[in-house]
Amino acid sequence: MVSLRSLSPSTVPVASRRGNSISMVLVIDVGNTRLKWAWLTSTGLSDQQAVVHRDAKAGLWTAALFESGQKPSRVLVSNVAGPEMANTLIKLAKKTFHVDVEFVTAAQEFNGLTNGYLDPSLLGADRWLALIGAWTLARSALCVVDAGTAVKVDSVDAGGQHLGGLIAPGIHMMREALMSKTSDIAEAAEHSTPSLAGVLANNTIGAVSRGAVFALAGMADRAAEIIEQSTGIKPKLFITGGDAGMITGIMRSHGHIVPDLVLQGLAVIASQFIEEPV
Repeated sequence: MVSLRSLSPSTVPVASRRGNSISMVLVIDVGNTRLKWAWLTSTGLSDQQAVVHRDAKAGLWTAALFESGQKPSRVLVSNVAGPEMANTLIKLAKKTFHVDVEFVTAAQEFNGLTNGYLDPSLLGADRWLALIGAWTLARSALCVVDAGTAVKVDSVDAGGQHLGGLIAPGIHMMREALMSKTSDIAEAAEHSTPSLAGVLANNTIGAVSRGAVFALAGMADRAAEIIEQSTGIKPKLFITGGDAGMITGIMRSHGHIVPDLVLQGLAVIASQFIEEPV
């Protein structure tokens, strides 16, 4: 028999204890291009690890995750890569760890954070978990910029109300669109010599890449400004995702780069109920 004890939002997430043993929890964030994971133990969340899964053979990205020799008691997953990926994780977790995968999806409310979507279930799991991670860290007005394959901007007011968000193509998707949907730009880019000199590019491929970075940095800056104007409070800015460093280098707003924000959100979820022997 077990009793369930809810942790306060300020508590550092820890793994559950079964008797005198520590139960590890594996948290996994599957994006459109990369899969990230970390281990939640009694000492907290391990460093994030990542591997590219898009267009890769399953064996190439599954080895590091499922052949490490570690055995979790639970596996929590945020997945935006579709049902095929979900089925792969279900089968491998059952075969390797003998546990069922727990897929986390957005809810109406969690720990004082209220989902602002008209249909809360339609908010992406990664966006919801990034907000949970940021809200747990800040407990104040905030803005999350997730710069990945797609760039997502979400904001929360000081009372924990999600104000909604924005979604735009990421840097590489913008660049690919220009390369595939134009003639002269694509041809000029093909014959360009990449150069990082100066703020503005002196070659076409550089102009395309920097144009995408400037566009997304400007979107994030403007969103933060509008949120401050509408709420009267300057939001704490959290930036995550694989291209976070590229965007923050251009933004006017000062933000905190938190590479594992989604995993931190999963860790908070995992820590909400700790098993204790009675």
